[in-house]
Amino acid sequence: MRTFIGQVVSTRMQKTAVVMVERVKKHVRLDKWVKYRKKFKAHDEHGVCNTGDEVRIKICRPHSKTKTWTVDEVLRKNPAVVYQQRKAAEEAAKAAGGTA
Repeated sequence: MRTFIGQVVSTRMQKTAVVMVERVKKHVRLDKWVKYRKKFKAHDEHGVCNTGDEVRIKICRPHSKTKTWTVDEVLRKNPAVVYQQRKAAEEAAKAAGGTA
């Protein structure tokens, strides 16, 4: 089964994450390593992906005209998003504790 590891660059569509996969390939004539990037639209059923997350995507049956991949698992969360979520949880706990 084909799988790629990439970074989520957009989650603006419902149940869809745009994942950029970067590959390195040797150029025959130039004799140097060249980076190739490609964006894939992947199905994210539960909406667990955020921009900046590192995810593994795998090929599946077509969900739509351009979406033939699905998010297999989130390998690493974006540190900025994790920090914001932790800070919001602390503020909510403070607010709940202060009103009681």
